Amino acid sequence: MSDKDTLEKALKATNNGGLQQALDWLDKHANDADIDNPIDSSATAADAADGAAGDAAPASAEQPADDSQARSLVCNECGKQFNNEDQAQYHAVKSGHSDFAQSTEEVKPLTEEEKAQKVQELQDRIKQKRKAREAAEKAEQRQNELLRRKAGQDASEQQERMRDEQMKRDIENRRREKDQDKLAERKIKEQIEQDKRDRAARFAREKAERDGTAAPHEPKPVVVNTAQLQSVSSNSTQARLQIRPIVSEGDSPIQPITHVFDADQPLKDVFDFVKKEIPNVGHHFKLSTTFPRQEFSSHHVSKTLRELGLVPSAALILTK
Repeated sequence: MSDKDTLEKALKATNNGGLQQALDWLDKHANDADIDNPIDSSATAADAADGAAGDAAPASAEQPADDSQARSLVCNECGKQFNNEDQAQYHAVKSGHSDFAQSTEEVKPLTEEEKAQKVQELQDRIKQKRKAREAAEKAEQRQNELLRRKAGQDASEQQERMRDEQMKRDIENRRREKDQDKLAERKIKEQIEQDKRDRAARFAREKAERDGTAAPHEPKPVVVNTAQLQSVSSNSTQARLQIRPIVSEGDSPIQPITHVFDADQPLKDVFDFVKKEIPNVGHHFKLSTTFPRQEFSSHHVSKTLRELGLVPSAALILTK
């Protein structure tokens, strides 16, 4: 609201009782939080009644009265006079003065110059209050903006931390998979070499039996670090199995299949997986490891992959 609107609000609040009542109303309500809000007729009815009561004392001066009759209140601490108790109480709250007395003197009406000065003072006071409120609102807006930015920054940092943690987990999983692949590859190579030695020894033994000569000494088997394999097996929660079919579909061989199972899944899940991935393999097929040589049948389907030594990785041969 403009200063003109504020003055009009004061006049309406006092039922257009005159400039003096409007000035008194503004002086009383200058520090109200809603001084700039539009006038509320229902809320200001009491103020208008107070203003009318304040004018009753000067009007009574026209009637014959005793000179000792109280016509105003005076502050003994500063000497200021008031038309009614509301004005005196307001002055007490604002100034902290507490020494008041009744006076037989009437409150002198303001001159035009004093009225203009009072209007200017009230307008200046209202402007200062409005500026202070606007400054407080701007400060609150800046504070809210800082809080919003900080909340956004915290959320962004949290997302960044989550991405970093996920990246570390992915790197660790890839490293673990590489280690398991290397271990499985080493086991396969060792088994292939052992199979070659076993075939060579068997051929030599069969040849010696046919020729009637002494059989040559069989080479010592390759010693595998079983302690290391058992340690890896006990700590792993997954079983990475590579299934190599020694069967074909028509004229085309079936490519090896690699899949990661839970270490505590039963062997039956592996058989079911093979039936699903290779439909033409039928229901009668075998799975076996080459090193150590072990063939799995229906007696093993209820055992877990960990119990069968297929953790963390193994190569299975599929045959019919």
